[in-house]
Amino acid sequence: MTDFAEFERSGWARRSGTYDDGFGAMTAGLHETLLDAAGVAAGTRMLEVGCGSGRLAALALARGAEVVATDAVEQMVAVAAEALPGAKVLCAALPGLPFAEGEFDAAVGAFVINHVPDPQAAARDLQRVVRPGGRVVLSCWDTLARNRAQGVFFDAAAAAGATPPADLPGTSPFAAYAAPEAFAGLLRDAGLVDVQVSRVGWTHAVDPDRWWRDVLAGTVLTSSLIEGQDDRTVRRIRAAYDRLVAQYDGALPVAALVATGTRARAS
Repeated sequence: MTDFAEFERSGWARRSGTYDDGFGAMTAGLHETLLDAAGVAAGTRMLEVGCGSGRLAALALARGAEVVATDAVEQMVAVAAEALPGAKVLCAALPGLPFAEGEFDAAVGAFVINHVPDPQAAARDLQRVVRPGGRVVLSCWDTLARNRAQGVFFDAAAAAGATPPADLPGTSPFAAYAAPEAFAGLLRDAGLVDVQVSRVGWTHAVDPDRWWRDVLAGTVLTSSLIEGQDDRTVRRIRAAYDRLVAQYDGALPVAALVATGTRARAS
């Protein structure tokens, strides 16, 4: 688990300056949905975990929310702090958030729960920091068969006969929860009630050559899978990618799961 956490932190540190314009722009397609699910409006005390470059927090500020944004990577915190003069931005990891119990009306994490070393402890920590009646909203990626914006890369690697580099960590600790009922169970086990998980889809317009560069510059696992190959294998992956992405005529389907839960009120 320590190896996984270090792999994530070091990978995102290297991509803190290249994430936002490419892969970050694609993930932003879900941000309004997440804020709606969390009930974020004027005066809402909102915590964002895994804030990255600050896109979601900026939308919350535009709604009039009071925002605290956190990320586990110091380099990402620096990027977000510059982009979010109206928010408190600090370095903090899940689990172990440095906040009092019930401090926030809502806690939102866009594609962060799949990057933490202990999803169960992270979900409990998020439940702790929202007030009774407050909401926790999290997202993760749907299957690669649905989420073609990333799936084309893994399918291309498989078509090219690529094997994962030896220094990649094992399966993400979140992998066991990356389906609707399991994701819901994670939130229920953390003590949240009225849990719902929904599938959300959208399309992301891409130039295939630019999207190849965006994913290599804006992801950790996917880019490590490709960049850890020899030059000949990378060329085979790229050729397979070009064939696959051409089927979508510049509009790649993106798919995510959105999980929402409420902290129980005292009886």
